[in-house]
Amino acid sequence: MSGLYVHVPFCKSKCGYCGFYSAPDAYHLTEKYFDAVLKDLSARKKKKYDTLYIGGGTPSSVSPVLLSVFLEKLFSAIGSDFAESTIEANPESVSEDFLSVIKGFGFSRLSVGCQSTDEDVLKLLGRIHGRDDIFKTAELARKICPETALNLDMIFDIPTVENYVQMQTLADIISLSAEHVSAYSYSFDTEFLKDAEPCGESAFIDVKRALGAVGYGKYEISNFAKAGHESRHNIGYWKLEDYDGLGCAAWSLENFSGGRVLYGKVSDVGSYIANPTAFAETDRTEGSAAMGQELVFGLRMLDGVDVSSLKYRYGDLMNIFDGRIETLVAEGMLTWQKDRLKLTEKGELLLDSVQEYLWDCLP
Repeated sequence: MSGLYVHVPFCKSKCGYCGFYSAPDAYHLTEKYFDAVLKDLSARKKKKYDTLYIGGGTPSSVSPVLLSVFLEKLFSAIGSDFAESTIEANPESVSEDFLSVIKGFGFSRLSVGCQSTDEDVLKLLGRIHGRDDIFKTAELARKICPETALNLDMIFDIPTVENYVQMQTLADIISLSAEHVSAYSYSFDTEFLKDAEPCGESAFIDVKRALGAVGYGKYEISNFAKAGHESRHNIGYWKLEDYDGLGCAAWSLENFSGGRVLYGKVSDVGSYIANPTAFAETDRTEGSAAMGQELVFGLRMLDGVDVSSLKYRYGDLMNIFDGRIETLVAEGMLTWQKDRLKLTEKGELLLDSVQEYLWDCLP
């Protein structure tokens, strides 16, 4: 599998918790930016991809006319025969015109950033949509794009927010019958709400069980899907398969025998437009570090990691982890299922600690 990611950095406002690059004041550069992305694509070796993901930023917030012109040129260059194609949206900017565009280009998935259905929580997070916008978006998407699968994002464990409020959001999202739900535990990677106090224990297990009870299978640490609706593109990321990233702040990954290289674009719209084919960062990983990446990333998947495959490809290097794996199994965080190493429910809850413990033993 190989994926293509296109970053659309334009947002009406910047949410304090968001770690993705966006440019709220750069809409006047939309046309030039899309032209730069196409130049970026023309410099890539690969011209055929299995999956397409257009994210942001907020792709739904740009002019539907400009988006349509860009997609016409993009699909002309790489074709439209994808196993899966996804585009992101936020509720406040989903219009009939936008949905008509994604229907016309045959997108198979629409991913909507809801985050919460509680008005006070939305204000706390800095979201500019309201509760009603979420329901209207789902209704409009079903009406105009009935064949497009719907993913809804939510955040839980938000500091200062009581658990029952977050579980009501989950109940609302379940009521909308989306094919896919992404449920993320609040991240403190930014300074936003850094010193705020959590309200009680994590809702992680409650969220998992509530979604499981109504037919959503958990296949990755934060992702749940009805049968057959798992995100192929994102699975490619977690399995460290090749992908190209177009646009500012986008990353590309290329595997080679024994390792892989990450290539990153500059995180600035103007600089990217000025030189769209250049890479700002390159990170080459091989040997034990490359093997460690596969183990650590692979544990995000609920079916775990095929350790026999790692041993076949990396040989004795895999022995580095033996002692720590034994410790994590003894502590009930990992379990063996034949040759596959998987998280237990306790391990899921403490994934960051499990990954850090494994990674820290690398030379």
